[in-house]
Amino acid sequence: MTVKKSFLIFITAIIFLISNIQFAAAKNNGSPPPAPTGLTISNISTSSLTLSWSSVYGASGYYVYMASPNDANYTKIATVTSTKLIKSGLTSNTNYWFYVTAYNRYGTSASSIHVTANTLQIPIIPTTTKKQVLGFTTYYYSGDPSSYNSIAANTSTIDEIATQTYTTDSLGNISGLVPTNQISYANSNGIKTYAMLQNNFDGNISKSVLENQTNRQNLESNLLNAIKVNGYKGVNVDLEGVFYYDRNYYTTFVQELYNLLTPQGFSVTLSVPAKTSDSTTNTWSGAYDYAALAKYSDQIAIMTYDEHYPGGTAGPIASISWVENVVKYAITVIPREKIMLGVAAYGYDWSSNGTKAYGINGMYNIAATNNAAVLWDDISKSPYFNYTDTSGIAHSDWFENGQSLGYKLDLVNSYNLNGIAIWRLGLENADYWTSIKTKFNR
Repeated sequence: MTVKKSFLIFITAIIFLISNIQFAAAKNNGSPPPAPTGLTISNISTSSLTLSWSSVYGASGYYVYMASPNDANYTKIATVTSTKLIKSGLTSNTNYWFYVTAYNRYGTSASSIHVTANTLQIPIIPTTTKKQVLGFTTYYYSGDPSSYNSIAANTSTIDEIATQTYTTDSLGNISGLVPTNQISYANSNGIKTYAMLQNNFDGNISKSVLENQTNRQNLESNLLNAIKVNGYKGVNVDLEGVFYYDRNYYTTFVQELYNLLTPQGFSVTLSVPAKTSDSTTNTWSGAYDYAALAKYSDQIAIMTYDEHYPGGTAGPIASISWVENVVKYAITVIPREKIMLGVAAYGYDWSSNGTKAYGINGMYNIAATNNAAVLWDDISKSPYFNYTDTSGIAHSDWFENGQSLGYKLDLVNSYNLNGIAIWRLGLENADYWTSIKTKFNR
């Protein structure tokens, strides 16, 4: 055999070997990744937990699956590129199952092991302290008797009032009609008084005041002066419609107000929108950092009403499941002894002509006038009725009464909250107060 022929045979062998290596590599690179390993669950709370697993070589990402309450009927809940997932929005005291798969452009791996966890149960603490009753009051014109009459008729059951008095402008100047008779009567009968501050639901006003230190401090100073001049014992800050991106500014304002008023013996209370989780970009509730605000306030009234509202679809003012979910979230970030559950004493009449609000007796009067039977929705624990008016227009009416209130008062007792905040005094009826006296042993 010549040297040239031997060399050709050698080259051919090398080429064959390289081809086999490349084929094997291509075959290997064209396979789905292996199944993830090391799947574990940690940081288990009443509503969330953390899943972690080991990284898979060659994986582009991972699919996460969940089932409840058994190891069956899984649903894909996430697609992630990391090896960790925090799953929130879970229900307490519930079994959850999970597994993970890895994927790349060639396909999906087999399943990881299946793991399970039970979310913690929220402890129900027996009621041991007197539940507080706060009533929001109005004074729409000079001599308006509505809220005053309610205070006088229920003096022994009301512990606090917050008068809907002051509105701020964009510079921190405040104005409003002061209900001196309400304040005087309350102070003389051991009822604590708060001056309520509002912003006409205008986020632009809040933005101008909160983002500007001079305007903010002007507002704080004006509030302090109003409290002293009119004999209030503190304030109730009810700034609504605050832009979510002013979240930190709103917290700063509350902190500054707290540091200003507390050393002088005045209380700082807040009214905040209801929510079941903390979304910092939510257009309605994102500005309200429950956990931070709890540090700089003596009491927080959570407005658990208007679940269905004017301009929206007809439905319960505050369904019991929604209210309880708000409570379950709130107690994870606000001390129970600071939480006042907002309760409504009104209802709405929805129709194609718009929506109108009425007090409890007003709702019953509408039903009677239109020969409508008041019905009970056992799911939401709410009264409602429907009717067609003389013009042929259909109406849907939902409201709160003593019976529906009773279920909310049970939540206050079961979760050992501080009490309730009624919107508003003058709209309730006798059954409403009977429910409060019965449930709170007043």
